[in-house]
Amino acid sequence: MKKTIIAALVTGLALPMASAALADSLDSPVDNNPHQINVSCYRGAFTNVVAWDRPNPVFIEDLVEIGYSYPEAASIGERICRDIRGVRDGEHRINALRQILRESPPRR
Repeated sequence: MKKTIIAALVTGLALPMASAALADSLDSPVDNNPHQINVSCYRGAFTNVVAWDRPNPVFIEDLVEIGYSYPEAASIGERICRDIRGVRDGEHRINALRQILRESPPRR
């Protein structure tokens, strides 16, 4: 019995390590900025929980490159990557980012 519990705990701890990155990209809609935005998110182990999900550095850096401040870019990345509707749905992540870019364009 104790071995089963220990094995379950070890397996449970290993699950987050077996996660993946979700990545899509779109061309920057910001005028005169040909930069491509890599919508890249670290994905936790469970598909119905976004507790571990977060933007990968390339996503935040691309948002900074088009004119957002680092805190703004991190906030946008968190919003996109932690949206449960975007799990396994790259089109949703891209459409959500496009909407944010329209509603709150960078101030550069």
